[in-house]
Amino acid sequence: MVYTVPPCGFARCYVIAGPHGLMVVDPGSRGAARAAARLIRRELGMTLTAVRYVAATHFHIDHIGGMGPLLAACGPETRLLFPPPVHDYLTGRRRLNCLNGWLSALPPVTLAAARGLCRLEDALPATLAGIPLPFLHRWTESSFPVERCDFPGAGAIPPGFAGWEILATPGHTEDSISFYSRETAALICGDLILHMKQDGRGSLNAFCWNRDVILDTLARLRRAIAPRIVYPGHGEPWAGGEGMLDNIKAF
Repeated sequence: MVYTVPPCGFARCYVIAGPHGLMVVDPGSRGAARAAARLIRRELGMTLTAVRYVAATHFHIDHIGGMGPLLAACGPETRLLFPPPVHDYLTGRRRLNCLNGWLSALPPVTLAAARGLCRLEDALPATLAGIPLPFLHRWTESSFPVERCDFPGAGAIPPGFAGWEILATPGHTEDSISFYSRETAALICGDLILHMKQDGRGSLNAFCWNRDVILDTLARLRRAIAPRIVYPGHGEPWAGGEGMLDNIKAF
C-alpha cells in the first residue's frame, strides 16, 4: 500500500506500508519530514519506530533534504536507503552529474511544484547537499551518518517489503532508481516521469543528465513492467491500464 504525503515541498513524498514496517520515499525538506511523520501517526496510527527505511530515488536536494531530520525522529534501527552511486558521492569519490534543460525544462516544473510549498519549512532542506550545479556538485555534507545508510543495487528487495523491487532507472540522474510492486502494479518513479498536467498521461523529464539514457530507460521499462498506477516525483499520482507507459509523452 502506498500513501501519498500531502504537498509539503517541491517534490512528492510517499509512504510504503510493508508487512513488517514502513518506508518513507523522498522526504525532500524539513516540512516533508514532519508531514510524513504526521501521516504515519494520524492516518496510519503508528509511531515512527515503524519506519524501517527512509529512501531516496536519487541524490537531489528536493528529494533528500528532509532525510536527516526524519531519521533523527525515528528509532535507532531505521536505515537510509540510497542508490549505489550515492556511496561514492558521500565519500568524495564521485561528483553529482550536471543536468541539461535549466532554462527550457526546469522553470515550468519548478513553478508548478511550488504549489506544494504550504509553509516555510517546506522549502528548507537540512543541508545544501544534492544541488547539481557545477560549483555546488561537490557539496555532499549530509545531515545523517553514512554508517546508517544502505546502498542496494537494482533487483534488490528491501527486507520487510516483499514484492517491492528496486529498479535502476537512470536518465534524470546517473543514480536514479524506482520502486515497483508487481503485486499491485504500482511504480514510484522519482523524477523519471512527471505528471504536472491532469491529462491522463505523464511526460518524460526533459530536465535530465542524459536524454538518450532516459529514453532508453523508458523503452526498457515498457518491456519489463506493466504499472497500473504511477507515483511521480513531481505532480499527482495517476492510474491507467497496463499500457499506461506507452502513453508517456517523450521528447
